[in-house]
Amino acid sequence: MGVFAGIQDARETAGGNYLKPGVYDVEVMRLSKGETRKGVAFFAADLRVLGSNNAEHPIGQVVNWFVGFDKEPALGNVKNFAVAVLSVVGTVDPTTITEQVMEQMVDKGGEGVRGVRLRVQVNLVDTKGGNKFSRHLWFPAGTQIQATSAA
Repeated sequence: MGVFAGIQDARETAGGNYLKPGVYDVEVMRLSKGETRKGVAFFAADLRVLGSNNAEHPIGQVVNWFVGFDKEPALGNVKNFAVAVLSVVGTVDPTTITEQVMEQMVDKGGEGVRGVRLRVQVNLVDTKGGNKFSRHLWFPAGTQIQATSAA
């Protein structure tokens, strides 16, 4: 057997380039859902940076947003993203974001929403355990929001 034996069954992996605190204009490149190696369901978005107030994420860089469904706020976080995406193509009532809508959105890698432009504000939030997590607030492109300090 050669070094590439079994490659047809291999899952592609990529390390995440996650957004640090700041305000960004981004373009949706790809959406996906799946399970981690530990069996945790996830939703992920690959985004191209179009504007940034954080020098660690320059224009043109590809960044990722990952939501693991092992955390309680996962569905609400994904819903906030979906509302922003769908608001770009028309008015959307958050109550219309259903499982079927999300399945359609991620179909074929998010082909139906590829190119949608958004604005995202990322803040670090303290947890009760003394750690931090990044909170992403999603908006349609052009939305005026309060800038955060960037590293």
